[in-house]
Amino acid sequence: MNYEVYCDESCVEALFDKESHKYAVIGGIWIPLESRGELKTALNNIKQKYNLPGEMKWQKISPSTVDMYKEVINTFFASENIRFRAICINSTILDHNKFNQGSGELGFYKFYYLLIQRWLVNENAYNIFVDYKVNGNRHRVKDLGRMLQRTTMATVNQTQALPSHESILIQLADILSGAVASAYNNENTSEAKLTIRLLIEESLGHKITGTTRQEQKFNIFDINLKKGGW
Repeated sequence: MNYEVYCDESCVEALFDKESHKYAVIGGIWIPLESRGELKTALNNIKQKYNLPGEMKWQKISPSTVDMYKEVINTFFASENIRFRAICINSTILDHNKFNQGSGELGFYKFYYLLIQRWLVNENAYNIFVDYKVNGNRHRVKDLGRMLQRTTMATVNQTQALPSHESILIQLADILSGAVASAYNNENTSEAKLTIRLLIEESLGHKITGTTRQEQKFNIFDINLKKGGW
């Protein structure tokens, strides 16, 4: 079966500056290729309904847009074959010098690898899209793809960086990742954002927290860095 994976991150500055946030979150949407068009149409119709010209983002949730984001969340949970997975990284115990040759950028892509690799199924093929960013090493995204292909029996057709404004599914990953980061960092500064976070928790039937690896709809990998095996 052919899948596409669309990824974004929230509070990722915590990987480089431990004073900014306690947790960084990287999250991705897993979607069967044949379902991509239907989901994109549904999300674009929501944007048109609320006359949103730009991109959807967690940071743009406000009292004037909260109803639109409610519809986005309800669309995600109503889509049975659309899944979300996030990895949550506690920056306070992160040691780039020990594990990443002193490079936060290398650590960032290692966490991307851990997010994706554990959800690749051997008989499936994947196209992976990550939010575009300027890296010190311009081969990071290609290296990520090569490492994923090297360590799985699945087929990784491509790993590509896209600007988030060009991909509404990366925007969806941003919203869900932002909600997870908000919960993990205990950020309650915005009533509108809290409303969306609580809607997600209501849909899940529990708080946003770490799950088992087998959780399929809304999987959260709360990585234990103290084990040292990451």
